[in-house]
Amino acid sequence: MSARLLVDNLIRQVRSLLDENNSEQVNDVADILPALNRAQDHASSILSRRYESPMLATQEVTLVDGQSDYPIPEDAFEQRLEKVELKINTLYHELMRIDYRQVTNIEVGYTTAIPQYYCIVGNQYRILPAPTGTYPLRLWYLQDPPPLAISQGRITQINVVNNYVVVDTVGSDLEVIQDSLNSVVNIVDGQTGKIKVTLQIQSITGQRITFKSVPAIAYIDHLEVKDEIPDTVQKGDYIVVAPGSCISFFKKPFSNFLIQYAVADLQRKLGGNSELEQRLLDELKRDVERSWAGREQYLTVKNKQSKWFRPRSRV
Repeated sequence: MSARLLVDNLIRQVRSLLDENNSEQVNDVADILPALNRAQDHASSILSRRYESPMLATQEVTLVDGQSDYPIPEDAFEQRLEKVELKINTLYHELMRIDYRQVTNIEVGYTTAIPQYYCIVGNQYRILPAPTGTYPLRLWYLQDPPPLAISQGRITQINVVNNYVVVDTVGSDLEVIQDSLNSVVNIVDGQTGKIKVTLQIQSITGQRITFKSVPAIAYIDHLEVKDEIPDTVQKGDYIVVAPGSCISFFKKPFSNFLIQYAVADLQRKLGGNSELEQRLLDELKRDVERSWAGREQYLTVKNKQSKWFRPRSRV
């Protein structure tokens, strides 16, 4: 599966569909890769509206006594929260989302162990009334897929003790300069493209890549740079410059959509006739939008009169 979804192969398939006279005018990194990332953004938008489950992620949040505002996760797609829950002992209880216009009626001068509401304010969410920090939160949100990037090598050997891996071919984009962002890499799952760990390169000797036990760069985007290879890394995983992934998050028909979107995008840029490509793209888009059909339905009637959250303020 991963061979088809590998970004390097997606680029080759885009090239194979472009007009031969125009293919020489197109650069893999400067033209095709950005077009594929634009396609991924568009596909993410479609999926988030039609069938959001594949993008769902959760995050546990420890509340602070008296603090109402907390940041939305940096990897949240379009800075959206789908649901916020409060964990009381072993049970989760959903907070009710309200509009900012209703906040005034709920903000009070005391803290409570069991807040009832939340609202979105900019790139933060506000818990109301202010919590005491007794119970933690669980956030449900759509995770933004990592940007697509070209593979920098596939792992053939792993040495956890000495913190290095051996790859089939070392990519030309990798650097060992301490303050270079290209020295920070992701190791991604060879099948799903999920990021397993972010590390900083210490040295490259032949096909061996050794990682720093004390990284000089702490974070890149929302990713924390770790100091050792975890046990989850396996042969067949890929190295890619952070914060990207070299395997598409999207499977069929989305992978076909990414390819055709990029072809139509580049044909327009090159001044070619993209009418046929656009028709194919429209057809693929309809397939993508219908991809949720036939899946299990989960719409239910919500009972807002919970024993834990019986509103006491008029909103």
